[in-house]
Amino acid sequence: MSVQANPFKRTTIIIMFAIGFAAFIALLYGLGAGDQLSSGNNGRAHGASNSLVGYKALANLLEKTGREVQFSRSAADIDKPGLLIVTPNVYAEADKLADVIQERAYVGPTMIILPKWNVATTNLVGMESKKGWAQRLGIVASDSGVKMLSDIVDIKLQTITPEQDNQANEGKSEAVIASERQSTESKFNMSEIASSAVGDPIPVPDIHITMTGDYMRSIVEDPENGESLIGYVDDGGVYDSLESLDPSQITADDEIDAAYYPVVIVADADLMNNTGMGNERIARHAYDLITALEAQTDGPIMFDLTFNGLGSSDNLLSLAFKPPFLSATICLIIAALAAAWIAFNRFGPPVRERRSIDFGKAALVNNSAGFIHRMQREHLVADPYGEMIRSEAIDAIGLSPSASREDLNRKLDMLGEVRGNRFTALLNNLNQAQNSRETAEHAAALYNWKKELIG
Repeated sequence: MSVQANPFKRTTIIIMFAIGFAAFIALLYGLGAGDQLSSGNNGRAHGASNSLVGYKALANLLEKTGREVQFSRSAADIDKPGLLIVTPNVYAEADKLADVIQERAYVGPTMIILPKWNVATTNLVGMESKKGWAQRLGIVASDSGVKMLSDIVDIKLQTITPEQDNQANEGKSEAVIASERQSTESKFNMSEIASSAVGDPIPVPDIHITMTGDYMRSIVEDPENGESLIGYVDDGGVYDSLESLDPSQITADDEIDAAYYPVVIVADADLMNNTGMGNERIARHAYDLITALEAQTDGPIMFDLTFNGLGSSDNLLSLAFKPPFLSATICLIIAALAAAWIAFNRFGPPVRERRSIDFGKAALVNNSAGFIHRMQREHLVADPYGEMIRSEAIDAIGLSPSASREDLNRKLDMLGEVRGNRFTALLNNLNQAQNSRETAEHAAALYNWKKELIG
């Protein structure tokens, strides 16, 4: 049979298949992952943001000091051990935030950083619009923070402005005030020094937020009014690593269930965000605070993104690329590659198909035989074929056709046997065939008899 040349090189086909297969797998993963593939650098206040109000600098600091940092986009990560840092926006719902604290009571410590700044991420007058940039528009209303924590703890928030600080400085000499401002060495013009329970004293932003509450204990305390910039919920638990600056307010008459892990609340976000990380003393304090909380549990440090609109739910496609289903997906991919490799290494070159209709006399015979076989009418040609062989034999040995049929058959039998059968026996077998197979066998036997005895 003729061989048809392959129009494509083997290497070309393999490269085309590899690129197409990889693109298909990437498409499936992209459809399943959805928003999880986005960077999240949208200028808002969350762990993946590089803007002034974001917390990416804190995450980078922790990673470079050997901490395992993750960005959580799924509510399922709440149940994982480790420190969870929640940075809710101003529209966070109190009941959902309380559910997180409730579920993590015996899982790991939680830090809630309250929003401080209203920002604009779109183009404003005099501001160049770039991805991840943000412009601060003002302080977030204190009511938003009070409402989102209402199901966790009752607090009051207060925004301290430079004018209030000036009133607090009344009675001090100008030299003392100037020395206090210069001692901070901060590019953010931080003017006061606050004591901390977990590290060295730190400078306080000119505009800062403090909080008070019956069940709040201070970690960082404002030097003027004694209120907390950072504190933790006084739930009756003993947290040695935090070493509170003030005594517990829990009494025997209070009905508060003691949690196993602390809940830390940061009232002033500038002590943790990218703006604050520009100050070495504040960055060091943030590191010390997270180290103290991390010592409470085993597990990574997770920055929650679900409260910032960057969460995504699992679907069948995303589950296919996550354990334990990832192993099955890998097996299917390997099986597909193995099947493709077998197809590339098939035995022999491709063979051109035979013509359905042949040329010349052979075509007439083959096509007629094929038509008879397809119609299952082989038994109808048995008698004519036997008579044809009989006539050819009579003509070959020179017998007169006018003689009787019995006499002619007897003379043909006298020619001899082939494999124990004479002419009349072979002819009768052919005429009595019941199916296509018997017809073919007896016709072949009659043909062989003529071929061997007559030629």
